[in-house]
Amino acid sequence: MMLVTEFMDGGDLRSVLDASRTSRRFSWLHKMECALHIAEGLVYLHSLDTKVIHRDLKSRNVMLDSVSGAKITDFGVARETNDATMTVGIGTYRWMAPEVLTDGHYTEKADMFSFGVILAELSTELVPYTDLSLSDAGIIARVMVGTLRPTFDTTESPPWFVEMGTQCLALQADQRPTAAAVAYALRQALKQTAETIVV
Repeated sequence: MMLVTEFMDGGDLRSVLDASRTSRRFSWLHKMECALHIAEGLVYLHSLDTKVIHRDLKSRNVMLDSVSGAKITDFGVARETNDATMTVGIGTYRWMAPEVLTDGHYTEKADMFSFGVILAELSTELVPYTDLSLSDAGIIARVMVGTLRPTFDTTESPPWFVEMGTQCLALQADQRPTAAAVAYALRQALKQTAETIVV
């Protein structure tokens, strides 16, 4: 069997952010566009008749293309929502929602938490929690109870971007925004940014 996939010439988001820390080649405009494309991908998944939860959304699973922007990849652990499959903790712990880490029942809002972690990565260009001297178990324990969240660079990031990320990282899943709400806010911000650049 052969699998043919689209070639994404930009590589994965994590690699681009690692390179950008020294070259500063990934501008805020590009970061905002990337966030919008990820949010739009989540809108699609979460609005299907039977919602699909990605369950492993992280920067390594976002591929970049110089023409079409960012696309979500690696649906190996994605599942349609139903009570039988949505109680198993799957994914990479640095991007996992508290309810997933505690093996509780979860919904598509777990993807929104992971999206918030990616927003923090776009802000700092760092792998989540690498600015802390905690063990993996220490990170997991603190995320589970809501005493630890990824860091945002508040000096370089627009305040609305930090606020959006903070909302996505809410401890209670029902307090996180939907993918549609986030995509709308990002579209509006990009529109305002484009108008500022033109003027």
